[in-house]
Amino acid sequence: MAEKLQLAVEASQMGVWEFDEATGRVHWDDRMLEIYGIEDGLNVRPDDFWESHLHPDDLEATVAYAEKCKIENTDFRRDYRILREDGGVRHIRSLARSVVTPGHPSRLIGVNIDVTKDYLRAEELQKAQRQLKYDARHDALTGLGNRRSLDEMTLTLFNRLGPKDRYCVMHLDLDHFKEVNDTLGHMAGDHVLAAIATALGRVIGKLGTCFRVGGDEFAVLFKSAPDEQVIIGLCEELVQDCAAPQVFEGQDCSVSVSIGYAFGEGPPHNPSEVFVNADAALYAAKNAGRSGYQAYTAQIGEASAKASNARQDILAAIRNDELICHYQPQFDARTLDVVGGEALVRWNCPKRGLLTPDAFLPEAERAGLLPEIDACVFSIVARQQVAWAEAGVPFPIISLNTSAARLRAPDLIDSIRAVLEPCHRMSLELLETAFLDALDDDLAFKLNALRDLGLRIELDDFGSGHSSVAALQAVRPDQVKIDRSLIAPLASNPHQIQTLKSLARIARLERAAIAIEGLETGIQMAAIRSVDCDVLQGYTLQRPMPADDFTALLMRSDKDLDQIRA
Repeated sequence: MAEKLQLAVEASQMGVWEFDEATGRVHWDDRMLEIYGIEDGLNVRPDDFWESHLHPDDLEATVAYAEKCKIENTDFRRDYRILREDGGVRHIRSLARSVVTPGHPSRLIGVNIDVTKDYLRAEELQKAQRQLKYDARHDALTGLGNRRSLDEMTLTLFNRLGPKDRYCVMHLDLDHFKEVNDTLGHMAGDHVLAAIATALGRVIGKLGTCFRVGGDEFAVLFKSAPDEQVIIGLCEELVQDCAAPQVFEGQDCSVSVSIGYAFGEGPPHNPSEVFVNADAALYAAKNAGRSGYQAYTAQIGEASAKASNARQDILAAIRNDELICHYQPQFDARTLDVVGGEALVRWNCPKRGLLTPDAFLPEAERAGLLPEIDACVFSIVARQQVAWAEAGVPFPIISLNTSAARLRAPDLIDSIRAVLEPCHRMSLELLETAFLDALDDDLAFKLNALRDLGLRIELDDFGSGHSSVAALQAVRPDQVKIDRSLIAPLASNPHQIQTLKSLARIARLERAAIAIEGLETGIQMAAIRSVDCDVLQGYTLQRPMPADDFTALLMRSDKDLDQIRA
């Protein structure tokens, strides 16, 4: 039995000590000496050595607790830090008990366990969670607050306002920003966004709080509405500053800005009205020629109502099969084989040509049509997979973006079940995931029902501010996708890789696969090699392509990826 006990102690890496009250001597085993960094064995009184090696910040409380246990004759159970002989710090979990044997002096027997690694892991997780909490309310590229932060601050402000108190919201949108992205790439676009954010902060100063609320959209909240002439002066200065020439890697990437603003009042008014009105004023400014500003007026409100025509156009596009899908391949992070694809909607408009999502999805969202578009895309991919199966084309899992509005649709499960076939292999990417911080019973039921139908669940934009640790734990996704906004800074910020590694570790704790999107350069590809991930996606690998081209890629027996692998 003694040998078994000794083996168990050695396996647990516990240090064992014993204090003999009759002799006043303490004996430490070899593991105790190792924990404290002592090379030579020694026998000393506890107060001669133990107290002198307690961390100064833990000394008083730990000694007081030991005295309390001695007086009350209770077990000693406590974590504390020690200073080793070499100056290193260790976290110790200590347990001690007084043992009384009839006819013999009492003894104090205890064990020390080095739990430093556990503490460091916990500190790292807490640090990552604090960072994610911050990121959930801030834009990674510009450092400004995001849409969630704006909504929360506005609601807090609104609840403090009186009926006659006024505040102001300014909504800004960059003109011709898409051209910069399309011609010079997203890195040039990010350069422009960062410059605009800097100009915005410089002009607004302490008068208001600035936010990045969309791809190329910004907002300013003035908690106490300045005189309108002050707002006009700020608009004029912003229009001028944002139109200043910008250059990225020798290429001109100048843009301009359009601004709309509106004033809001406290209860009983609706706080969402001011955002709707500022948005309507913004689009009036853009329609007036861009690179300007516009205050909200009643006439603008009436004109905004005409935008409902867009709803009819999009509904017609769905009915007439004008929506199609392009597919962006996804690659195994280790072998670079094609292991998936993301379905990206396009509108083959008879009047305007082939439109990318940014040309019509904002209108669809304002019109409340995202659920209809999501359902249409699902049907397109379902039909495509049936065609692949009938043609003998080996196809991977296809990911589809799914909006919060679609996920909350009452007919979601029935409509998906109606089109699913045994051959289907699909994964739903949950967009607008900030709402998942408070996952209600209905959404939890739907997620489980979707899994029962054979669909995978992905959490999109992980770490970008649109999701959180709470969402990760609530949704339990099969895969998380780290957003491209966290990939773009890799070239200029070498510490960014640590953020990606922290996100990956957190995802692994929930047993989720990890995808990284937005890879556009060789530098980014090289940097993420040290990140524990499974799937890669981005322009440096393959751009989105029509269904026929994606089919050809899938049928290629010898995928020509040698250059990428090199």
